[in-house]
Amino acid sequence: MTNLDVQDQTSSSISLDSVQPGESCIVSSVAESSCICQLRCLGVVEGAMLDLIRSVSRGRLLILRVDGADMALRREVAATIQVRLRSINES
Repeated sequence: MTNLDVQDQTSSSISLDSVQPGESCIVSSVAESSCICQLRCLGVVEGAMLDLIRSVSRGRLLILRVDGADMALRREVAATIQVRLRSINES
């Protein structure tokens, strides 16, 4: 795998519910939904860096770290958030 392949993989957007525990990502977009205002207030905005800490309740809840604060999101809400995985060099 070349460096170009790695860059291509990290630049494509996936939904947040596809991210694995221990992975870090950057928010690409948040779909319009009934909870978009709450997400914005919690710091889940385009360009925000997120760390997926773990999933609980049989995978129905995702525990995320945003700006040093942990929060829980339902998996269906996480599916409305598009992210790209952070590369090792990205901060």
